[in-house]
Amino acid sequence: MKKILIVLLLTGAGVLASCTPPEPAKKMPKLFYLGYAMDTGAGPSFMISEDFNKDDNLDLIVTNSVDHTLSYFKGRGDGTFYDQLVFKTGQDPICITAGLFNADSFLDLAVVNYADQSIQIYLNTKTGSFRNTGHVIYPGKIPINIAAGDFNKDGMDDLVVSMRYHKVIVLIAKGKGRFTDPQEIAVRGQPTGLVVGDYNRDKKVDIGVALAGSGNTGVQVLWGKDDGTFDPSKLFKGGGQPLTIVALDSNNDGYGDFVTSSNVLHAMTSIVSDGKGGFNTLRDFASGNFPKFVASVDFSGDGRADLIVSNATDDRVSVSLGKGDGSFTYPPIYHAVDEYPQGIAMGDFNKDGFIDIAVACRDKNIIDILFKKNMVDPNPPLLKKS
Repeated sequence: MKKILIVLLLTGAGVLASCTPPEPAKKMPKLFYLGYAMDTGAGPSFMISEDFNKDDNLDLIVTNSVDHTLSYFKGRGDGTFYDQLVFKTGQDPICITAGLFNADSFLDLAVVNYADQSIQIYLNTKTGSFRNTGHVIYPGKIPINIAAGDFNKDGMDDLVVSMRYHKVIVLIAKGKGRFTDPQEIAVRGQPTGLVVGDYNRDKKVDIGVALAGSGNTGVQVLWGKDDGTFDPSKLFKGGGQPLTIVALDSNNDGYGDFVTSSNVLHAMTSIVSDGKGGFNTLRDFASGNFPKFVASVDFSGDGRADLIVSNATDDRVSVSLGKGDGSFTYPPIYHAVDEYPQGIAMGDFNKDGFIDIAVACRDKNIIDILFKKNMVDPNPPLLKKS
C-alpha cells in the first residue's frame, strides 16, 4: 500500500501543532535491530514481499525508479537473500503489486511506470524468475498506485489503479496476463494510495482509496459487488493530503479500519469503521517527519495492530504501538536506517517467529533489513489491558 504521489504544498502550521499529543507516553525500547544492507538498482522506492518461487522462504521485490528496473531478491530463509535478479521496466516504475494473473498458482507482477503512464505485466515462470508479457497497458493520464484483488470471484486477480484526475480504473483479468479495457470509477478527490480487502465483512472484495486535493481529503470506499463492479461510498474526511494508506483492525472489532499518511503535514490519520458502513475520523497524530509509507502488523505481541512508518527526511522508521481503540502511542519508537527511506515490506525473513522489516533507502540505493528483537509486549503498564 501505498505511494509516491502527488505532493501538494500546504502551510498547515496549526495542523502540525494538533498532531502532537500533550502528554507523551513512557519511552519504550526499540523493537528491531539493523541486520545488514544489500545493494539494489538506482532509486529504490516501492517494495513488496511474498514467496514467489514457492520454496517456503519470503522474497523481496523493489522498483528502482532512477534506472527503470525492478530487483528480485530470493530469500534463503535465514534472513539473508540471494543476489538480485534485475528486470527492465518502463520509465520511472513507482508502484508494483503481486497477483494471480493467469491460471496457475504462482504470483505474478504488475508494475506502474509513472513517466510512461503505463502498466506492464510480468508472469511468474515457476522456475524462479519472471517473464515480461510484452503487453503494455495504457490506463489513462498519470497512473499513481496499483493494487490487485479478485473482484469477480473467477480465481484470477484483477487490478485497480489510482489516476491523477479524480478517478480510479479497474482492469478485469482475462487470463494469460491479459486484462479488459479500463473501467472508470469517479471518486471524490485526487486518489493516491489504494488497499484491497473486505472492509464490511460481507465476504466481497472492496477497495479503500486515499484521497488528496483541495477540500476533499480523506478516504472513500468502493464497496465490491462480486461482479467486478463497485458502489462508491461517500467521502470520509480526514487528514491532510494523504499519500499512502494501510488497512488494519485498529480497535479489534472485526471491521477494517484505515490509517493514512500525509508527508507534507508530517501527520498520520486514523479512520475507524463504525461497523455499519461508515467511518469516524480520529485526531491526527505524529509518527516522525515526512512519513512516506506505512504498514501494519502486531509487532509487540499484545494482540493489537501497530504501525511502522518510513520517515524520509529523518532517515528513520518509526513504530507506533496500537492502543486497541483506534489510536496509537506517542512518541513513536524510532529506528535509524540509511538515507531517505521509502518502501517497507514485512515478513518473518529468518523464520524465528517474529516479523522483520525491509526498508528501501532511495539515496543509498540499498535495502536495509531490520530483524525483530526477541521481545514480547514492550508496552508500559499504562497501556496494558485491564
